[in-house]
Amino acid sequence: MEAAAAAVLLSAGCGVILLRKLLIGSFMKIIIADEDAARRNLLIEIVNDLGLEPVTVTGSEDVLEKVRLSECSVVLLDWIMPGMDSIEICREIRRQDSEDEHVCYIIMNSASGASEDISRALRAGADDYVSRGTDPVEMKARISVGVRTAQLEKKLIDLNNRLKFLVRTDSLTGLLNHSAILKELSMELDRASRDGSSTSILMIDLDRFKLVNDTFGHQTGDRALVTFSNLLCRNCRSFDRIGRYGGEEFLVVLPRTTEKESVSIGERIRESTEKLQVEGELPNLKMTCSVGCCTAELSEKHPSSMVAAADSALFRAKDAGRNRVMSCK
Repeated sequence: MEAAAAAVLLSAGCGVILLRKLLIGSFMKIIIADEDAARRNLLIEIVNDLGLEPVTVTGSEDVLEKVRLSECSVVLLDWIMPGMDSIEICREIRRQDSEDEHVCYIIMNSASGASEDISRALRAGADDYVSRGTDPVEMKARISVGVRTAQLEKKLIDLNNRLKFLVRTDSLTGLLNHSAILKELSMELDRASRDGSSTSILMIDLDRFKLVNDTFGHQTGDRALVTFSNLLCRNCRSFDRIGRYGGEEFLVVLPRTTEKESVSIGERIRESTEKLQVEGELPNLKMTCSVGCCTAELSEKHPSSMVAAADSALFRAKDAGRNRVMSCK
């Protein structure tokens, strides 16, 4: 795909620099922190020649602000900077990295080639160290290494975040999975215990859902589950937590919610389910749901006991004829 895009750029006469930017990756910005005008201009020329965007700064605060905003992934940092010492700048950047998942490759630039200075810079968090007399060809190669490293680190962070998402998410509905929603409930009860607020949960089950699978097929059943999951998202508040507890059963965590409020939310979900249309399916595919509610005043209940109580209320709702909301009290 990139090769095809490159061919289009060449045929359109878009220029070598634009082509290099495409191949190296997304117009990456490079911070150039150097007070010496001649040296700064040389670095700007090198960065431009690589097809990257130079961003010149004049002080330590400017460097840290650009890094904090994730605007730049590579920093060319002079050994002597106004304001904060360059060693301290390195340490502060690494502290930001650990807190905010920043990606920042630091190349320290100094007139000194002393082993002690190199050691201090690397221990403080610099990734590379070059002297002012470094040949432009070598400097270009070192910056290219920094760019590739930053890109790989960013991809690794993205993959790790994706993995975290997949571990917590139900693959069909996109809701939290069984273990993740229970963890959210436990965390919410801990928070509510500190705040002195109440927490409610809804245990929701689609009535006679086996008939949907048997009558229309499992693919239609899957689409129905996805459609119902979207309904839950529409009918719950932004701070509520929704999970697929298992099969056609769903668990909703309602922070700072009284028993009366939870029943009201449950009724809203139940009424919406009666009107639910599964896109692309036959009009006679109708669904209803039963809801069991449980509230922990001042969060005095354990997560497992809350789930058990809501499950018991759900069972009573089904036993009473389905398509209704029952509270555990």
